[in-house]
Formats: sequence, structure tokens, C-alpha cells
Amino acid sequence: MEIRIDFDNQAKTVSITDTGVGMSKAELVKNLGTVAKSGTTAFLEAMGQGETMSLIGQFGVGFYSAFLVANKVEVASKSNDDEQHIWTSTADAKFFVTKDPRGDTLGRGTRVTLHLKDDAAEYVEQERVKNLVKKYSEFINYPIKLYLSKDVREQVPVEEEKPAEEAEKKEEGDEEKKEGETEVTDEEETDKADAPEPKTKTVTKTVWDWETLNEIKAIWMREKADITEREYNEFYKSISKDTQDPLAYTHFSAEGEIEFKAILYVPKQAPYDMFEHYYGKSGALKLYVRRVLITEEFEDLMPKYLNFIKGVVDSDDLPLNVSREQL
Repeated sequence: MEIRIDFDNQAKTVSITDTGVGMSKAELVKNLGTVAKSGTTAFLEAMGQGETMSLIGQFGVGFYSAFLVANKVEVASKSNDDEQHIWTSTADAKFFVTKDPRGDTLGRGTRVTLHLKDDAAEYVEQERVKNLVKKYSEFINYPIKLYLSKDVREQVPVEEEKPAEEAEKKEEGDEEKKEGETEVTDEEETDKADAPEPKTKTVTKTVWDWETLNEIKAIWMREKADITEREYNEFYKSISKDTQDPLAYTHFSAEGEIEFKAILYVPKQAPYDMFEHYYGKSGALKLYVRRVLITEEFEDLMPKYLNFIKGVVDSDDLPLNVSREQL
């Protein structure tokens, strides 16, 4: 089970592929058809008036975000119950579902391809995509891989051009060798040993490969007894970018109307800018809902004098459009 992201700079497309259960033709129509039919404009207007915010996070509605950056969206999907189909829409209240002429290329799963608008071309820049995935989806359970290019330097032999006469002599010598067996003398062996090392030069090659972006695991989901001191310290360093171990930490779960898990850390040293912009600064806590980052700007969650505390809070119960009152 994994998620793969790749992009095409020339075609200005980004594709996200998963190895999930996929969708049959009927499911593509049912799940994505209603999204296309109701019209993006109407949806955004209603969202602006705050009417449909409760729908976000339900299946299909989050799909609208695709049309905010793309003129056209293609969804190829293959489930175990049907052949591979492609759903296509240009957000004009129409959509098409056709049998995929390429056949079964996915095995099982779904591939969403966004044909980006001109003002959203930043999403084919690998660093931009990499940073977004690392920020918002760092703790998703399944590996998220991005097809990245890297410049690799390597040594290659330099081919020297030999004069034509030398080449002819070599050819003649080769022919003579073919005619009769020749013995190699000790002298010739020594000459070979003393032969200079072949000349090399450094060249830079562009190599493409899959890189896993979310290697850090959500340790707060595990039992406290199973987590070592070192793992707590390493996790602190990964979220705070501090080089020192924390002074203290607490890992707890809270149960009630809303259940959540949290790990909070006290750094060894006070931040150098702790009292700068004291009243305008928010705490360094990150709120996750089902391992997806929702916000890192908490105004009311922690008192101002504790804004040095770092950590994560994660809930399975909150909606993705969590309100101030719920916080």
C-alpha cells in the first residue's frame, strides 16, 4: 500500500497514484459525478457563505480542491470488481466515464491527474511538492513517494582519438594474431603492468528515482511502554529542528467528548526570540486530524507564557474544518 506522485513539466500535469481498492465504473459515477454536476462555482459560493463547510472531509467534496488548481481532472481507476475506467471533467457540470483504452495499467488502485492552470504551475516544481507533502502529510501511515530528479557526478573514461596509421597497424596486428597462436612473453606482461591508468573525466548525469517523503512515523499513536527515550528525543528534534535533546516531555491521551493524543516537549534552552513579538506570537504546537496537519497557529490553546513548548496534538474525532469553538 503506497501513494506515488509524479509530474510532467512540459504537459503541466501532476499525477497522484495509490494502490488502494480503486473504483468501478458505477462508483466513479456515484462518487465523483455528483461533484462535477453541482458545479464548482455554486460550491465555492455556498462555501463562502459558510453553508457547506460541514461537508468538507466527506467523500468527494474535498475533490473540489482539484478544480481550484486544474482546468481538467482525469481519474483512472481499477477495482477488483470491474475493468479499468477513466473519469474526466473540466468543472463545467459535465463529466465522461470511458473504458480505459490502455487496458489494466494500474493493477488495482486510482490515479488522479491534474492538468494545471497557468497560475498553478508551481505544483510541477519538485521542491514545492516535496515541501507540501512533508508539511501536511508527514505522518500519513502509508509511504508517499515522489519521482525526483537528482544530479549525480561520476567518473567516465576519456576516449582518445588515435591517428589513422596507428589504427591500421592495430588492424594488421589483429589479423596476424588470428592466423596463428602467439605466446605472450614476460616482457609484454611487464609492459601491461606498467601501462598508465586510463584517463577519466567527471560528468554530471540527471538520475530519476522514487524518494519516500514521510519516513518519520507518528510515534504518539503507539503505547508509551513501547517507545524508547531515544525515539522521543529523535522525534522532538525532527519537529523542532533543535539539535539538543529536550529538557522534559509528556505523552498522554485525553478522553471525553473529543478524544486526542498529544506529545509536548520543553526545550533545554529558551528560544532566543522568546520575548520578541510576545503578544503576536502563537505557540509552536501542531494540530493534526487523523495524521493530517490542520493548523500550527494556536491563539487560545496555550497561554502566551508557554509559547516555548513544542509538540503535536492529534484527534480522530475533529472534523477537518475544525472551528475555534471546538478547539
